[in-house]
Amino acid sequence: VEFNMISIAFFVLALTIYSLIVFKTKDIIHPIGIGIIFWFFSASLSTIDVLYDPQLQSELSFETLAAIFLAGLFFTLPFLFSKRIDKAIFNYQRFDFNFFYRVVFNFILLLSVITFLMRFGSLLTQPPLLSGAGSDLKSLVPNAPPLLNFIDVSMPYIALTALFELKYSYRLTRGRRILLITIVAALIYKVSRGEFLVFMMGAIYILLIPRKITLGFKQLMMVILPIALLLYIGAMRISETSRASTQFGEGVANSLFSQIYTYVAMNFQNLNLLVNSSFEPTYIWGGLKFLLKPFFGSYYDSNSMGFSDYEVSFFNAKTFIYYFYNDLGLAGVIIYSFVIGLLLQVIYNKTACNVKYCLLQACFMKAIVFMLFGNYFFGEFVLIIPYGIVFFLLLLIPKIELNKREGKPIPNHSNNN
Repeated sequence: VEFNMISIAFFVLALTIYSLIVFKTKDIIHPIGIGIIFWFFSASLSTIDVLYDPQLQSELSFETLAAIFLAGLFFTLPFLFSKRIDKAIFNYQRFDFNFFYRVVFNFILLLSVITFLMRFGSLLTQPPLLSGAGSDLKSLVPNAPPLLNFIDVSMPYIALTALFELKYSYRLTRGRRILLITIVAALIYKVSRGEFLVFMMGAIYILLIPRKITLGFKQLMMVILPIALLLYIGAMRISETSRASTQFGEGVANSLFSQIYTYVAMNFQNLNLLVNSSFEPTYIWGGLKFLLKPFFGSYYDSNSMGFSDYEVSFFNAKTFIYYFYNDLGLAGVIIYSFVIGLLLQVIYNKTACNVKYCLLQACFMKAIVFMLFGNYFFGEFVLIIPYGIVFFLLLLIPKIELNKREGKPIPNHSNNN
């Protein structure tokens, strides 16, 4: 009974903090609001007694619960500095995707196509979502060549940039439109579930952020249908032995609900294993892996600094705070979570003045929603490259303010970045 009260407490926290964020910002898809509601809802689900499988799970300790609570709290705090986005600016701000931008973008795109053909050229007639590979052909092909692999992993982010240009370009030729649509469509040939999530959630954010607080049927369908597709793909691919819970019976119900419960509960179990162990703090090695690994790769490969990567059975996800805790305990959870929330809030505030920064926010949507799964903000160096590419492209795009009545550019603002 006591543990179910904790589940209820996390559920109430999710609704309360999310409501405060929406009340202040008048934005139901505020990134911090989305992150906190998924974080505490997943914590709530993972602490329901009746769903526990005693062969795989144990009750989360007090310090684990404290880490979950503090991570959510300090991730959320920066919303206090949030500006309110006037959604009307999405109607009259457009961008000049000029010659210099197109040269850079097309060069990155060319590298992406070359890398794609090198890896998947022999499998072009086998789209992963339609073939026996389920949703991922990567297991059937070699890795991308060194350096080009950074472009390879950037493809879903490039597709998001293409979508943004389709929506907000002031002038778009027919040929350019076809090219951009082709980039988006090409994802189906190589997409893994992880890359599909990057594009799907980023695209939903780009399409929904201009909307006011109410959502209509069309907007709900843009959210529900991709999620339903993702669940269907997951149900096809996840094996019976990889389902943590048997509380959902057999057949379709087990395939659907057990995969959700597995993807939520086992992450917190792995975090709990670390918290309850006698680990030695690694200080900066885990949280700053993205920065340090290029210089100390051999140390990471041999785990010379002493990461507490305990045996985690069949499911190795550990929530985004695992290595933060491994670094500095509860202090690491507080510091890193606050820094992440602050970064997201800074980008949001930039979007309030210049809507092009919603693209950068869109690139973080997978990381925001799946904080329960891992640190997709800066957990690995390879994650930083796509963010850097998108940010560099954004800097090349001048803003154009349109006359609200005539839809024509206002010359005095045409070069405002």
